[in-house]
Amino acid sequence: MDNIAYLAISRAALLQRATDVAANNVANANTDGFRASTSVFESMISDTNTKDDLRQMSYAIDGGTYANLEEGVLVKTSNALDVALTGSGWFGFQTATSQTALGRAGNFVMNGQGDLVTLTGDLVLDEGGAPINIPPGSGSIEIAKDGMITDARGEEIARIGVFQADNVDNWAQVGGAKLAPRDGAVALVPVLEPQMAQGFVEKSNVNPILEMSRMITLQREYESSMNLANIGDDLRKQTLSSLAPK
Repeated sequence: MDNIAYLAISRAALLQRATDVAANNVANANTDGFRASTSVFESMISDTNTKDDLRQMSYAIDGGTYANLEEGVLVKTSNALDVALTGSGWFGFQTATSQTALGRAGNFVMNGQGDLVTLTGDLVLDEGGAPINIPPGSGSIEIAKDGMITDARGEEIARIGVFQADNVDNWAQVGGAKLAPRDGAVALVPVLEPQMAQGFVEKSNVNPILEMSRMITLQREYESSMNLANIGDDLRKQTLSSLAPK
C-alpha cells in the first residue's frame, strides 16, 4: 500500500470514530446530566528517507476524546428525590461493579432496601463516600441546599456528597451520564460549600442540531478519504499493469 492510501485510511479511521462520538451525543441528547464529547485529532510528521531526498508525510493520529463540561439547563420536576447542582462539583456514585464514578444527573429514587440510587440502580454516595440509606418510616424527605437530607420529623439522615476532581473532561463515560477516570481510581475530594436545588434535574448539554450537522460533515469527509484511498489503489494497479511484461 502506498503513502496516499495510508494517509487516506488513517484519516478515515479517525473520522469514523469521531462520527461514532457525535452519534452517541445525539443518542444521549435527552439523558439527564449527560456531557457531550468531542474527538481531537493531531498530526504526526514522519520522515520518508529515499536515496534522492528526505520527504515528510503527515499522518492523522488520535488525540483523545474530551467531554464538554458546560452545565445543562435545569428543569423543575417537583419530585422530592430529584436534585440539581447549582454550583460546581459532581455527585458520587457506586456502580453495580463497585466502580466509583462522578456525574451531574440527580434524578434519584429509593430501592427496595431504602438505598438512594440512580434510575439505573447505582448507589448515591454521601459526603464521606458511603452509600446513603433512608430508614423506613422517614416520611416526607427534604433536601437542603447544602445536600442535607432530613426526614418528616426534621432529623438529619445524611448529606449528599458533592465532589471535585481534576481533568474530568478526559475521563471515560460509564453508564451514560457518569464519568470515571481511565485508570479506574477516584479520589473523592468534597466540595466545601455545595449548592443544589431539590425538585430540579440538570438536562444534557448536547446541542442536537450542532451534533447532527457535525455528523453530516464527518460522513462527507469520511467518504472523501475513502475515495482518495480508492484512487490511490487504482493508480497503483495501473502502474503495475503498465510495467508488467507484455
